[in-house]
Amino acid sequence: MDETEGMKPQDDPASSSGENPEENKNAGARPGWLRLFLEGLPFGVANTLPGMSGGTVALIFYIYEPLLLAIKNLDLLFLIPLGAGAGLGALLGATVIDRVFDLYPDLLMALLAGMILASLRVTWHEARRDFSGGRIKIINPLLAVLGIILALFLTGEGETEAAASLLMIFGASILGSVTMLLPGISGASLFVVLGVYRQIITAIAELQFLVLLVYGLGTVVGLLVFAWLLSWLIRRYRRQLMFLLSGLILGSVAGVIPTSPGFPELISFVIGFAAVFRLISWTRRRH
Repeated sequence: MDETEGMKPQDDPASSSGENPEENKNAGARPGWLRLFLEGLPFGVANTLPGMSGGTVALIFYIYEPLLLAIKNLDLLFLIPLGAGAGLGALLGATVIDRVFDLYPDLLMALLAGMILASLRVTWHEARRDFSGGRIKIINPLLAVLGIILALFLTGEGETEAAASLLMIFGASILGSVTMLLPGISGASLFVVLGVYRQIITAIAELQFLVLLVYGLGTVVGLLVFAWLLSWLIRRYRRQLMFLLSGLILGSVAGVIPTSPGFPELISFVIGFAAVFRLISWTRRRH
């Protein structure tokens, strides 16, 4: 039996009983409140950045699967500090990042492109095992291509925004919640496509209670639904999902390509790539 077949979920006793050893490991080691709060900060900021996904940040900090489990089990000891940090991060992103985009759009997009591309190291680390056994399942590369196509579609430019209704914001927030769990799909880019980005960013920056309440309710509904779905997919089709996530991350880079790239943008790209690459190495050593 080759290495690839030996790693199939159905051959693993833990998988056949409906459990995942990785999930059990992550569930048994809860990070402290302060650490969760600090990890929530970049998670929240990412959800305000066109081209950046909160799910990608969760992968970088290795809290992706613990987050899915916490949402499924309504683990408030995990969700409250992480959510508080994410809320503060979203507020900072809405008030600061939008202005930085206006002043230095190409430099910031190049930085984001490097950060997103470096995050491929996380998913590819698991997906590449499919090539080590000498036999490749054709479905896996196809899933990566599907991920690229989906990310390219969702990072397209939206039309000029008009004032969106609260019902539209509620529906958009349900769809946007998947970007908090699915690496590679930018929530901000999705909101641009749906025509609600500016309204949501303004609501966060100005603390518009009614809009934030509707946005929050839609996000909670979406998270509860998608957390169960993604957790099931990870348990049953882990490697296939990693190929799909790799494609999503790679395709999402197209949404942050600078319009006028030059040497300063190249330096910004290298800085972003190196920072996330080193961050992944650091978090991997701690896990």
